[in-house]
Amino acid sequence: MKILYIITSTDVGGAEKALAELAAFTAKEHTVKVLSLKPLGPVARELQEAGVEVASLNMQWYSQTRIIQKLSAAVEAFRPDIVHAMLYRGIEYARTACAGKGIKLITTPHFDLSKKNFALRWADRLLKDLDTLTVAESFSTARYLVEKQKYQKNKVYLLPNGADEKAFYPDASARAAMRKKYGYTPDNAVFISVARLAPVKDPLTLLQAFRNVLRSFPFTRLVYVGDGAEREKLEAFIRQNKLEQTVLLAGEQTNINDWLNMADVFVLPSVEESLPLALLEALRVGLPCVVSDAGDMPLWVEHGKNGFVFKKGDLTLLSCLMAELADSPERRAEMGRYSLTLAKRMTDTSKQYQSIYQQLINNSFHVKTA
Repeated sequence: MKILYIITSTDVGGAEKALAELAAFTAKEHTVKVLSLKPLGPVARELQEAGVEVASLNMQWYSQTRIIQKLSAAVEAFRPDIVHAMLYRGIEYARTACAGKGIKLITTPHFDLSKKNFALRWADRLLKDLDTLTVAESFSTARYLVEKQKYQKNKVYLLPNGADEKAFYPDASARAAMRKKYGYTPDNAVFISVARLAPVKDPLTLLQAFRNVLRSFPFTRLVYVGDGAEREKLEAFIRQNKLEQTVLLAGEQTNINDWLNMADVFVLPSVEESLPLALLEALRVGLPCVVSDAGDMPLWVEHGKNGFVFKKGDLTLLSCLMAELADSPERRAEMGRYSLTLAKRMTDTSKQYQSIYQQLINNSFHVKTA
């Protein structure tokens, strides 16, 4: 079987990370190629190191009109049995490029379409029937596509994101080594956020909440793992509030399991989400989680049991919830144990995709709608 993955970019992000894991797994038994619309990023290098063929159409803002032609030619040259497209532009361009070619097209959004402007939502609704199957990575995505975008129920399959239990797990030795390396003592309560430093992740609200918590609990620390356009704004806030000794902007990292194990609480205050991989990874590690009510996050964080859920943008409530966990190691430990229990719900999505691919080839895949 030949499978062509099409994605908007190979920068560091949840969708790109999910693609990398899936493509590498699929390549063990099938012929795989990954095609990025934009110039190659860090995830592309990881895939190449894993032996997966990766290419780029080098799309720039001024060259988008030619991308469909180039993409169509690339599809014809590779002659895939299945095209699997992810992220908005990857999906819309793949739909157009594959139209009329008799190729089975799977789309997985990995984004909150409800936040796109009317023109983009209209374009999606116009082209949606070109999909053979849409695999929604979250319940909120599936519901929006069916109810608002009028996708056919029998062509939308819910397969929630998951985190690999072999890659993410509690590790006491990693915790000790990381805390020693970065100078955190047993008394330090370390909050961590793993996300792009982008407005949709709302890192500034988290930084403001941490400043509030620090006033009452000076032993707390905050770590951001990730990079992005908001970095300069965060750095300015850190300088203005003299937080240099208590906040670490770690940038992009690869050993995420070690970073999560170093921490005591995971926090993600996003204003837009589907189902973020970082949250699922934190659950695998056994961290209590404080998250906004965006996307499917409230389905994985049971308020008061393995963490807290707050209304997105509510700085005061976020500050209070973080302070409550900072003040109670026992509560953190109890909630962390329940996170591990909830993590058992996750499934191996890469294996399930292999079954979907084969059934589509055999024309035997059916979505239950009752």
